[in-house]
Amino acid sequence: MYVSELDRPWLETPFLFQGFYVRSEDEVAAVRSHCQQIVIDTLVDDEPPKAATPAARPARPPAEAMRELKDEIKQATGIHVAVYASIEDVMGELKSSGKLNVHKLEAAVLPMVDSVLRNPAAMSCLMRIRRKGGYLYSHSLASSVWATALGREIGLDRDALRVVALGAMLLDVGKIRIPGKILDKPGKLDAAEIALVRRHVEFGLDLVREAGDVDPRVLDMVAHHHERHNGSGYPKGLKGSEIPVYGRIAGIVDTYDAMITSRPYASTQSSYGALRQLRALAGTEFQSEVVDQFTQAIGMFPTGTLVLLNTGEVAVVTAQSRIRRLRPEVMIILDADKQPLADYRVVDLNQVSATADDQASLWIESGLEPGAYGVDPAEYYLN
Repeated sequence: MYVSELDRPWLETPFLFQGFYVRSEDEVAAVRSHCQQIVIDTLVDDEPPKAATPAARPARPPAEAMRELKDEIKQATGIHVAVYASIEDVMGELKSSGKLNVHKLEAAVLPMVDSVLRNPAAMSCLMRIRRKGGYLYSHSLASSVWATALGREIGLDRDALRVVALGAMLLDVGKIRIPGKILDKPGKLDAAEIALVRRHVEFGLDLVREAGDVDPRVLDMVAHHHERHNGSGYPKGLKGSEIPVYGRIAGIVDTYDAMITSRPYASTQSSYGALRQLRALAGTEFQSEVVDQFTQAIGMFPTGTLVLLNTGEVAVVTAQSRIRRLRPEVMIILDADKQPLADYRVVDLNQVSATADDQASLWIESGLEPGAYGVDPAEYYLN
């Protein structure tokens, strides 16, 4: 059985995150010892989708989900611009005065939190297709969006989402005190440079504390976003439950965004590749439950990302399936020769065959990096 809801706050149980399988009597007993009632989702299973008649349909005008998402993105765009401007203002003031205006950022994140509560796909999609500015600024905003989406997935209330949004935005604020020539160095850092970069945690904590009247959970996120489940992280080498819950959230969103963002010393990964790498680290560097819930929140093939189909065609993900994350709705935009189609096709992969010996079968072969084959997903969402 798949337990989708508990009758008490998740923080009051040892399960950590809502949404898990119960497969044995011992696990049933563990749930019973903490809850009187639970909600079972009977639609969640591990079975592959049954073959069905292909549900391709003309996409001019686009599918309903696409239209709705584009409408939501229009609202989120204004929020994105305002939040990014606040980050620029606060960082500029920090550089000139040495003072961090946390409360200005706190006010800025509230509309973003409300946007993610309404529909996390809109803001998440926008972050993927409208990156701008330097890494520190864009990373701050993106990490905040991913943390809010994860918090929403695990059932945090609006006040707690405000905390995770603000905390994630401040994870790397300490890097403002590290010379740009080190942060942007394309080659490998030497031991002294690595030690200095790691001090950004210390510098960030100092800046946030000096700002005054900051929620302790924000400090947890800044202090522990480089700690790792197996004790291999820094600065204290904490492991397992020694790392606060909000620190575990911070660690995974910070890592994910770094993986999917272009940096001088590392190539950009597709979201699918980054999530596969995170899943490979589940149980070692990251707590397995956190990885599972983050994957559920983001989606293996998130809305707005490019994918390669088994036919060689290229598509943009337009909507996700909450039940079968590997079978989203896609809009096919390039043919097998990677040439633009005259008429785009929207296909719900949940409604087509995934059987290898079926000539009409269709599935996602792999995720693609942003800009692959010269495709800019923004053209399909922002126009």
